[in-house]
Amino acid sequence: MANSIDMISRSAARQVIYPLRPSFVATFGEAEAERIEVAAAGHKNGIHDNSGSDPFRWALMICLGGRCLEEDRFRKYHGIKTSWGDIDAWLLDHSYELAAHDGDVNFIAAMAGKYNKYMPGGNETNG
Repeated sequence: MANSIDMISRSAARQVIYPLRPSFVATFGEAEAERIEVAAAGHKNGIHDNSGSDPFRWALMICLGGRCLEEDRFRKYHGIKTSWGDIDAWLLDHSYELAAHDGDVNFIAAMAGKYNKYMPGGNETNG
């Protein structure tokens, strides 16, 4: 009989993970994707700089952890034009891709539960 870890592993293996940038660009445009990448690069600090296998996924995670996508003052500073509601809904629709992130995140935000809402089956404990 398979244990729960084996069942989760098999279930995850069936989930196809696609790079996030093409979908984001198709939805919000190239310029918005570039603004997010520039915003994330501005937060490099030697602690959460490893982008993993998908640099755009890393940029989203860093900007999400730093609240660059949701707080008006940070959105204005970074020039992000898409509404937080639209980005939030898109992130929720791409939770499996976000959960596959294999790079760094904003570790303080992670400890505070900032990413929980965006993980498959997750719930919002903070954010």
